[in-house]
Amino acid sequence: MFSYLTNCKSTGIFLLTTMMLFCGNVFADPVLNKILSTHSITLAWVDNTRPIAWQLNNKPSGMVIDICLDVVQSIEKRYNTKLDVKWIKIPAAARFEVISHNQADVLCAVAANSGQRHKIVKFSIPWFYTKMNILTKKSEQVLNEELLSGHTVGVISGGTAALELAKMNENYNYSISVKLVRDFNDGFDLLADGHISAFITDDVIIRGKLAEMPNKEDYQINASGFGNTLEYGLAVDKNADKMEEIINTNIKTMFATKRFDELYNKWFMSPLTSPDDIVQLPMSQQLINDKLRYQLR
Repeated sequence: MFSYLTNCKSTGIFLLTTMMLFCGNVFADPVLNKILSTHSITLAWVDNTRPIAWQLNNKPSGMVIDICLDVVQSIEKRYNTKLDVKWIKIPAAARFEVISHNQADVLCAVAANSGQRHKIVKFSIPWFYTKMNILTKKSEQVLNEELLSGHTVGVISGGTAALELAKMNENYNYSISVKLVRDFNDGFDLLADGHISAFITDDVIIRGKLAEMPNKEDYQINASGFGNTLEYGLAVDKNADKMEEIINTNIKTMFATKRFDELYNKWFMSPLTSPDDIVQLPMSQQLINDKLRYQLR
């Protein structure tokens, strides 16, 4: 009898301990729960956005790709687990729907935080700042917003530039013909082939494209860009509160250490595919201020 009771007691303690350990990893965050229960994480990325993300050596590469991989490592360390990383390449126009429809766990792509987008996804703290810019052939001479009137201009469908051009047409009667594209390379190709007079997208993407173009001297951009400053963040589902916390903690740690500087110099200040292929975009004052703020904490 004593042996039986002892065994029952031991079994009860074991089950209780197991339940406590299991419950310790159960959160109100359905995204993190799925990641931990399946031991896998699905990361969505957008191609053709050098140096943020593009395909290099047959795999996703770039600044935001490395940031996301650091987040994966922090989850593995925090919960003492190993995660299978699954990448899915998506069109730029479908970036946020992929997250809101739970087809991916984290958006590792060009993703500017805006009021409209914030209604369907949750953004991390900023890890990059940029503005919009106009890429045009020198022969077109349409380097500012006023000169766009009467021209056909390419923009990403659902992107920030598309909304901005719609406002210009409505508020200033600019008569800009807007050509919507689903992918950044589509916009660059339309411009190169003369089907549009200008392609408007984020300044950093344009500079990344120019760095690799053999005929870059045929093109020009606005020296300072235009519009409001855009804040890039990683995006997760609206209910992914714990994932947001983990990502934010990871970005803050990168700022507070040398890790962010290492990645920035790697992708923005060093050759990418050849000695002449350098984006050469120094860190913005906003990023420098963010780094200092988290280093002082």
